[in-house]
Amino acid sequence: MGLFGVVSLQGAAVVAVVLLIVALSVCVRLYLLLRKAETVRHELIVANRDMEAAVKAKSEFLVDMSHEIRTPMNALTSFTEILTQRISQNCGAELKEETEGILDIIKKSSHDLLAIINDVLDYIKIDANLLKIESVPTSIKQIIHDICHVEKPNVIAKRLDFSIKYGGGVPPVILSDPVRVRQVLSNLINNAVKFTDKGTITILCEVLNPEDSMATIIKSSVPTKEVGEKSTTSFSASSMQLKISVIDTGVGLSPTQIQELFKPFRHLDSSVPRSNRSTGLGLSIAMRLATLMDGTINIESTQGQGSTFSLLLNVYVPQGAYADAVLAEHEENGQRGSQLLTGLDIRIPKKKSEETPSDKSRPLRDTRILVVEDMAVNQAIIATLLRDAGAQVAIADNGAMGVQKVMQDMDNGLLFDVVLMDMQMPVMDGYEATAFLRKHGYQRPIVAVTAHALSGDREKTLEAGCDDYVAKPIDNKTLIGVISKYIGNG
Repeated sequence: MGLFGVVSLQGAAVVAVVLLIVALSVCVRLYLLLRKAETVRHELIVANRDMEAAVKAKSEFLVDMSHEIRTPMNALTSFTEILTQRISQNCGAELKEETEGILDIIKKSSHDLLAIINDVLDYIKIDANLLKIESVPTSIKQIIHDICHVEKPNVIAKRLDFSIKYGGGVPPVILSDPVRVRQVLSNLINNAVKFTDKGTITILCEVLNPEDSMATIIKSSVPTKEVGEKSTTSFSASSMQLKISVIDTGVGLSPTQIQELFKPFRHLDSSVPRSNRSTGLGLSIAMRLATLMDGTINIESTQGQGSTFSLLLNVYVPQGAYADAVLAEHEENGQRGSQLLTGLDIRIPKKKSEETPSDKSRPLRDTRILVVEDMAVNQAIIATLLRDAGAQVAIADNGAMGVQKVMQDMDNGLLFDVVLMDMQMPVMDGYEATAFLRKHGYQRPIVAVTAHALSGDREKTLEAGCDDYVAKPIDNKTLIGVISKYIGNG
């Protein structure tokens, strides 16, 4: 082998060593990167677990906070209503006028406080992805007219011209979330009244591009009376876009104000009177709710001339036999769209009744009701309200005692006409108590009365076997109305 051959072999060996070193270096780097990636993956897993735990803790805190806030608010609003009724019936004219004025202030202040609390809780729920949107038969006309009834005194006080108009093709029933649609429209209409001192407010509801509507098949899960069971209903529906515009001649908005409008915790500016300010969450929540309902809110405004806030919703409209059944149910329950007669004379059709005035003041006469509630103040509120309405009331301090009273009555051949069931109680909660009673043959109405007011709570009570749901703070008329519906006096 010559000199060049030796040199060539040595060069090849060097190259091989260099390549080996490079390969080892790459392997080491890959190993270190894999170790780092594994560490990062482990950290992400831990972080994800921590985040899930934080979300769960936040959810539990929200449920507890909602319950704790609504319980004292229930006492404040309900006892104010009871005092107002008793003073109206029993006091002289002079004392009645003076005292009712004080109670009106208390009632308004408690409602304002509850509105602020609800805004904050709703914002937290949306932020934590805890709020779920329903899709149930909804009368958009009924919602609009109900809101206008609430705003009617303020409109009259300001001497505003007010009207509701409907375009052609607005369906009597859509599939949507009536609670959230009402919440959004209430905010828009209330703002229009608040920031309009003279001129007009017009509510315009119309269907956009009806020729573009599409037919589809909807499957909906409906809770049944059987505990924990649901039935699935399939029906045909058409899709369309609804536009509900609130048009006013109020203060209007500048382009800068419009840009800031839907940001949370923002007010227009310091020139807005404090009496017209709120939490600064209303429109932010309204926009986020509209988005969750597959819609949006559009604004057209000129400062000093007025504004138009439009809620656009992509909705489904039931068709065929299912639609006929839904309409029949709405008419039977007295929930048909109201009639706009003249000006602000918006009235809800009332069913004919042969009841005497004395019957109306005691709609629950000769009714036996069991109140299952662990808090003494709530027991006092509900019992007072029901007894004033003519009912015979029994009290149980928790779910176990409630079950015992119902079972004893069943053994003796008696049955409570209605059971009002709190859902969060010691010993045995309302879900367990309701499920137990249904399992053991109790078929009379059970109505959940609870401070749990988050999305999904109603469904949870129905799945447990309850027939209906009333949230705290209790609205006296709502509670009496729900009970009357089940005893045949509604």
